[in-house]
Amino acid sequence: MMKREILRSAAIIGLAVVLALVTNAFASRQRKLVLPGFYPNALRVPAKAVEKPPASVVTATQPPTPPTIPTTTSTVSVGAGAPARPTAAPPQIPAARPIAKPAAAVAEDPLKKFPPHPDKPYVELSGDDAAWLHARGALFLDARRTSVHEQGHIAGSRPFSVWESDIDDKVNKLFEERGDPRKQLQPIVIYCSGGDCEDSHMLAQKLWGVQFNSVYVYKDGFPDWQKRNGAVKTGSAQ
Repeated sequence: MMKREILRSAAIIGLAVVLALVTNAFASRQRKLVLPGFYPNALRVPAKAVEKPPASVVTATQPPTPPTIPTTTSTVSVGAGAPARPTAAPPQIPAARPIAKPAAAVAEDPLKKFPPHPDKPYVELSGDDAAWLHARGALFLDARRTSVHEQGHIAGSRPFSVWESDIDDKVNKLFEERGDPRKQLQPIVIYCSGGDCEDSHMLAQKLWGVQFNSVYVYKDGFPDWQKRNGAVKTGSAQ
């Protein structure tokens, strides 16, 4: 029974295959099914059509006509009885405009570069900053002893030794000189012998205690100033 069914099924499948082949053979080209493994044009790629660029049109252009320069004529006498010969006057060239000179540079305000610092007694300065302030007239105070100050000091500086008995009088006098709040904002530079010398820091603490809020300490002090060939004076004169 099973064998008969298998044979019947095989016969039906074979008949279907034969009918399909016959139908495909008589089908149109658009509906015809190509058998697997037969694709003669599969690897052919049609060539692309190359579009020719449009021919460029060249038009002849005439050179621009130069501007005409108005001329005046004058007569030059060639000789007695000779007719006057007209001559063309040279073109008038406009005078050059004067070049504006740059405005004079405005002097820098020390307060913009070294603003007040009421939250701390002092700020340490480098030699370059000290020279910058010195060139702009900032006040320099020498915290070393007066005898050492007279042997050589930064030009314009005042002796303000923290170890001498008149230091409080000097501080009070300085406060009176700068009673105007605007003057109290001007930078004050303090220096001593540099290195381990703490006299300049001690003087800065004292000035900060009387409301001077723009005190700067030249940390490398007088030895560095000498190396920089800064202006130096001797004696009691500033």
